[in-house]
Amino acid sequence: MKTFRVTDFESLHAALKPYRSDKRWVFRGHSDSAWKLLPKAGRPPYSGVNDRTVFESWKRRAVEYVSIKPASDWDWLSIAQHHRLATRLLDWTLNPLNATFFAVRENLDSDAVVYASLFRFQASTDHYHPMDHPGVVIFRPYGVAPRITRQGGVFSIHQDPTVPLDSVPDALTDLHCIVIEKSYRASLLAELSYYGINSATLFPDLDGLSDFVNWTIESKEYWNILA
Repeated sequence: MKTFRVTDFESLHAALKPYRSDKRWVFRGHSDSAWKLLPKAGRPPYSGVNDRTVFESWKRRAVEYVSIKPASDWDWLSIAQHHRLATRLLDWTLNPLNATFFAVRENLDSDAVVYASLFRFQASTDHYHPMDHPGVVIFRPYGVAPRITRQGGVFSIHQDPTVPLDSVPDALTDLHCIVIEKSYRASLLAELSYYGINSATLFPDLDGLSDFVNWTIESKEYWNILA
């Protein structure tokens, strides 16, 4: 796996610049470099439960909370993932700065990572139910939730969510790792906010706004809201 190390905004820009010429690249941020590329349904304590059964049970109860019934189970699964159900989907984004924000948003004492991936295949949503799709493929959802659209969200769907992505044969054409050194995390979060990448812009609701205002106070960046 090709690896880059980032210690300032200039080196981040240099690391991300090569991906600009190929729009197939997708990005994912991890707050801890030790975390594996696993969907939530493949991590303990969820990995011992049949995620298809959980999804069908969730869907029966979720009907009362949606104003417009989703057109397919692909849409239902996207909504479930959006609302934090443990699914076999893994979140990615088309915007590398969004992925960088998710990598450094938590105050952890560890290096953060942005993964850049080229998936070999796209999901065949017309021919497979999401729980029956073979392998690991990229899935581009409809804008069934504002956060998905705002975050440039896409998903990978994993036939076996307990197997790390980088261990699945033929899933990827390429996988790169951009390591953000822990000493740069806090400064990078402030720089991203200056360029419009923060909780308020990526989570277009009151929760996102509140998280952003709290952060401005905690980080002494409160001048951002004195407008």
